[in-house]
Amino acid sequence: MKVDRPIAISVIIFIIVLLIYFFVAPKYIEFKDLQIKLGKAEAEYNGKFAYYSEISQIFTKLEDNKESLEKIENAIPPKPQLADLVYFFQQKGVESGLIVKDILLTKISPATSESNIKEIVFSLDALGSYQSFKNFLSSLESSSRLFEVGNISFGLQIASQSPPKTPTVQLMAQQTFSFQLEIKTQSY
Repeated sequence: MKVDRPIAISVIIFIIVLLIYFFVAPKYIEFKDLQIKLGKAEAEYNGKFAYYSEISQIFTKLEDNKESLEKIENAIPPKPQLADLVYFFQQKGVESGLIVKDILLTKISPATSESNIKEIVFSLDALGSYQSFKNFLSSLESSSRLFEVGNISFGLQIASQSPPKTPTVQLMAQQTFSFQLEIKTQSY
């Protein structure tokens, strides 16, 4: 039996097409799907790797700046330690030459839904010279804690014992004045 060559070639080509259609094409499609999944997995891995490396860098920066973060923690502490604040005001008053008469807690505002920061307001009465008052204000300003001095009122308390015959500036330096401050600070 002799088979025609063109018919045999067309049958072989037909069989090859069928084999490709039923066996090779599904595997090729599966291969492409796996390549797509692999690409997505690589992209996800690269994204996570970049994320974790960035977190690692931020962590090392935080570790390097630990002292600065502690200063920030001191500036706005998590709990309003009122006794520490009163002691701080008394110490700074003594260091600057003021006599702190009264320290009154006038207001603690509750935390709002917009921010968790509470505002604490003190009223402070003190006696001293202008220079000691200036030193007290500069010590508040240079402290690591954030203070805002609101209202300041002052008046002449006690004149010097003997009226000096010197210029007015020396008279003011020797006089004792009464100061009343409103000091605001925050905690969260």
